[in-house]
Amino acid sequence: MTGRKLLNGVLTVAVLVAIIGLYRLTPTQKDIQDPTPVNGIVGRAVDAGRFKLTVDAVRVGKTLKIPNSAPDRKTPTSFVVVDATVTATQEPIHLNRVQIRSSDGITYLGANRSGLDRVDLTGFQFAPGIPAHGAFVVEMPADKLPGATLQVMEKSIMNDLEPEVNIPLDVKNPTVGAVVTFTKASDS
Repeated sequence: MTGRKLLNGVLTVAVLVAIIGLYRLTPTQKDIQDPTPVNGIVGRAVDAGRFKLTVDAVRVGKTLKIPNSAPDRKTPTSFVVVDATVTATQEPIHLNRVQIRSSDGITYLGANRSGLDRVDLTGFQFAPGIPAHGAFVVEMPADKLPGATLQVMEKSIMNDLEPEVNIPLDVKNPTVGAVVTFTKASDS
């Protein structure tokens, strides 16, 4: 009788281990609804399916000079200007979600300063096959840049499983300039 009890005990433990293992492997609702990360690096094009994005440079300053707009915008933190090239691949698109996630998990959204949406890449309509050059602007503390990642998506809502470009900005010791100037986003 002890052999049978031992076998039942071993089978019970095996079934419990299998249940726990399956539970841990089963995707959660968050896993199902999160965007699909598409990782890249600075200087190389990242293909997100409907668009390609290349981060060309990262500049930081306390004052932002917006083309054909006065006065210059000032901030108590810093303006992070990410110079980039974007090409739509299939049809005209807009990039509606731009943010920088710092290494401590804090997310900083694209700057929402007056006049900025008319000149940066977030307000630009990308035509298929035509590279557009410009900048994304995010307002955040410069000391949060080391280890930070740029995250860009076409959709800002209803983005389940949509591609999200993630590019580590590779800024180790940010040099904060007095004024950051950029030109209006344009087609090549």
